[in-house]
Amino acid sequence: MDNKKNVCIVGTGYVGMASAIGFAELGHRVTGYDIITERVRALQRGVTPYREAGIDEPLQRHLASGQIVFHEQLLPAVADADYIVIAVGTPAQVNGAADVSAVEAAVAACAALMKSHAVLVLRSTVPAGTTERLANEHGVSFVYAPEFLREGTAVGDFLNPDRVVVGATSPELAAGYADLLSSLERPVVVTSYRNAELIKAFSNAFLALKISFANEVANLCDALDADAQAVLYGVGTDRRIGKAFLAPGIGFGGPCFEKDVKALHHLAGQHGTRRELLAATLRVNDAQPRHIVDVLADELGGLAGKHIGIWGLAFKAGTDDVRDSLAVRIVDDLIARGALPVAFDPAINEPRPEVRCELASSALGALDGAHALLVLTEWPEFGEISPWAIATRLRGDVVVDGRNVLDPDAVAAAGLRYRGVGRKPASGIRLAAAS
Repeated sequence: MDNKKNVCIVGTGYVGMASAIGFAELGHRVTGYDIITERVRALQRGVTPYREAGIDEPLQRHLASGQIVFHEQLLPAVADADYIVIAVGTPAQVNGAADVSAVEAAVAACAALMKSHAVLVLRSTVPAGTTERLANEHGVSFVYAPEFLREGTAVGDFLNPDRVVVGATSPELAAGYADLLSSLERPVVVTSYRNAELIKAFSNAFLALKISFANEVANLCDALDADAQAVLYGVGTDRRIGKAFLAPGIGFGGPCFEKDVKALHHLAGQHGTRRELLAATLRVNDAQPRHIVDVLADELGGLAGKHIGIWGLAFKAGTDDVRDSLAVRIVDDLIARGALPVAFDPAINEPRPEVRCELASSALGALDGAHALLVLTEWPEFGEISPWAIATRLRGDVVVDGRNVLDPDAVAAAGLRYRGVGRKPASGIRLAAAS
């Protein structure tokens, strides 16, 4: 018996595209739709809208076989769909609340066109209570199935989840959606709409909290001349804590963590519950980029008129996404303090409206005549560049490694002054020796 279904994906951001590729890889027939016509036409030609590992080859393959088809109009996309997956953005508003207008519009449009047997699947991150409200308003079958995808590795995450969370009002609805992913053989958590919405929100909030915690540790280690990487490695080997996300740096940015914590903070405020940890997580994260610039200013004796070479603009390695990138905020802070930054990012080779500084064509080119190097994205290739080459191109001798991707001892051996985040040259036990 054929258990393969027709799955329509509404929204072709990284969540939508990873879902489209993932469902097709599992053998389901996929249609895709986006309100941005130019994006749909590019996808029909096999051109992806952004940089993401693991998308190009399977996209080309599934387009050629007809397993994936993209439509410029919604009706043909949903016409034969058994499941319609909504994966549109929910950006933060000024007050921190999630803007669910795109979700509401997508649900309304799909509900008006979908077949009676079809099920709407909401994957967008929404405030608790949203799915229940939309299901009641439109009277269609609904499932809330939050995504736990990391931009840059989203396809791999889709095909290898830790668990599948399904919020539904009946066992039959939950089992139907879970069956789409049954070949993955992963644990399935079936619960209510609100519980599923909160599982997603608090998962991101806890990971964000771990990052802010790691930065607090690193800043204290700097003051005490201790090695934060050694400290956090020791902390993370406790199985109750775990090593994941205990990585100090410039803070968490991008289109998910910050907005999701803000939305949860706003929701808690609406319901009059305590939210000190959420507030503290955001405060630490807001301060960390300024701290990085303060470290650079301290090393240079001020920033006015100083040329700064920047390595990295994307909010994380593996993507070209600069939405809410803390690297971009740091560039803006540098400019506000009178510095003259020139940036290089291997995924960004043309001007972006969010980026206000000059772009260099190479990593070393960004250093020509610079008083300092500031590393802001953890691209692995930055760690492969010879510190001697860095020293040759810099006018000054300061390296501030906001992502701890360079070898501090090698940088120091090249005659440069290295400052990482909770990390200095020859500062105690080497992490590699403890791994």
